[in-house]
Amino acid sequence: MKSLRPLAALVAIAVCGAAFAATNQVDRIARAGGLVLRPGAFAGKVSIVNQQARLPQSDCEAIAKAVSEATQCNVVVDGGEGAAVKLYVIDDPSAPTVLLATEDHWGKMNVAKLVDDLPGENAKGKFFVPRGRKMLLKSLSILLGGGASQFPGNSMNTTTLKQLDLAGEGIPVDMIDNYVKYLKPLGVTPAETTTYRKACREGWAPQPTNDVQRAIWDKIHAMPTAPMKIKPETKKVSD
Repeated sequence: MKSLRPLAALVAIAVCGAAFAATNQVDRIARAGGLVLRPGAFAGKVSIVNQQARLPQSDCEAIAKAVSEATQCNVVVDGGEGAAVKLYVIDDPSAPTVLLATEDHWGKMNVAKLVDDLPGENAKGKFFVPRGRKMLLKSLSILLGGGASQFPGNSMNTTTLKQLDLAGEGIPVDMIDNYVKYLKPLGVTPAETTTYRKACREGWAPQPTNDVQRAIWDKIHAMPTAPMKIKPETKKVSD
């Protein structure tokens, strides 16, 4: 049997190299004054408005966090004040499972009937939360300009509640760009950061908040110490 030591050594070198590169990147950003948010970025918000108690608040927050991280837009669980898009989570046996008003940018996801097709309490207890999370994600996806995905195995392509049980909870990559494009005209923009040094050079950096940023600010905004000299023309310009 061949020794695994050379392979282990290569793996260790690769890990150390990646860690060194990451550390260097952090150091470069720190020397450039850290990261600042570009004006107009991370504006607006999408709200999940939780109005029920069966699906835990923490699960609603987990879905909001997943969409926020995927899009870099502000997706939260709150009361919905000032939100460009609102998805209400309700518990109403007389209402449909999902009701979406896409042109008005709001919708309702109803947890009341999520497990009515299952025979026993054990099954209902086992599948209620996973179905609720996936249906919440699917409903929000449609409200944000998503629809059926070109990739299989996700909640976007389900047509029945039972199909949710076999679907993954992740967001298909082809949906993310749809969300960002759809939200921009509604005033919801992704976060965009750059270094403080670059922001100073572009002329929009905020006032410095620490010694590193102050040194960068002073250097870039310093007035010239010598007047600009205009050299005489070396060639005669013909008419």
